[in-house]
Amino acid sequence: MNWKKLTGLGLILALVVFSAVGCGGKDTAKQADQNGAVKKLVLAHSATPDNSLAIAYDKFAELVKAKSNGKLIIEVHGGGSLAGDQTAVEGVKMGTIDIGSSASNNMAPFTNAFLFADLPYIFDSIESSHKVWWGPIGEELKQKVEKDINAKVLFYLDTGGGFRVITNNKKEVKTPADLKGLKLRATASPIEVALLKAWGANPTPIPWPEVYTALEQKVVEGEHLHPVWIYQAKHYEALKYMTVVDAMSNVHVALMSKKAWDSLTPEEQKIIMEAGKETQEFCAKVDAEKGQEALKKLQEAGLKLYKPTPEEAKQWKDAGVAIWPQFYDKVPKDFIDRVIAAQK
Repeated sequence: MNWKKLTGLGLILALVVFSAVGCGGKDTAKQADQNGAVKKLVLAHSATPDNSLAIAYDKFAELVKAKSNGKLIIEVHGGGSLAGDQTAVEGVKMGTIDIGSSASNNMAPFTNAFLFADLPYIFDSIESSHKVWWGPIGEELKQKVEKDINAKVLFYLDTGGGFRVITNNKKEVKTPADLKGLKLRATASPIEVALLKAWGANPTPIPWPEVYTALEQKVVEGEHLHPVWIYQAKHYEALKYMTVVDAMSNVHVALMSKKAWDSLTPEEQKIIMEAGKETQEFCAKVDAEKGQEALKKLQEAGLKLYKPTPEEAKQWKDAGVAIWPQFYDKVPKDFIDRVIAAQK
């Protein structure tokens, strides 16, 4: 499906058509083929074929098939053909999609479990973030999400090739002061909205499928986004400048409909979780490579890259960390301290 033309209405229609025709999670996990040997699960994600997420989900399907000797099949539908991030979560909640994928920040309307990850500069590096997502804290978050939205969290995937960068089509940005008045696309995360405001920008929440058109028509003048997504969605066609700020990174969360999960046998559930763990590690390597490749290609496509000096980088970080107290009611300071300690 063409990102340039896809709108929120298009996603909803796609989901409706899917629900009417395919009925993803409604019965697929329970329905076997005529000889009762094969179970099929539908997985929906929004990534393009060359994205690390798409590669990882194909790997996941391959692993599940191999571990189950072909008796458990994951049908992968990517590129937003069935749902975008938020509609995937809605589909999983309703049971019309078996497995859906959403960026952690795009899950803010459904649960506050992942809000902490939007706090700017909470992660020292992508590598250190794995100690949080793949460790005891990540397991706690899985339990919270299950209670909040009645869905099973299977695993977390690195996405976007590293930290987000600031891009725009107006001018070179060196410090937060240079963002004053610029209209930047924001996600659904209240923390990202607060961050962009703290940096001086004018944040405008826009659903992912509509971002290209918004940039092209100058509804917004830039965005705070991972380099891989900028490149693969061809946003560079409407952008000119790129600044490294290393403030935020997110993961994609693989969610499974509770109905589909409960319909699996204990052995099948074990296969899903084992394959998920292997997929996490596989994706981390692929995504890191994609990130370096994307930064190079964005520059080749004409975007001018700026890396702040240590003094300028401190301005970005100080302004970002200053918003943390605004969210202590939703992300307690003691939890933040645990996240920081887990990375040591």
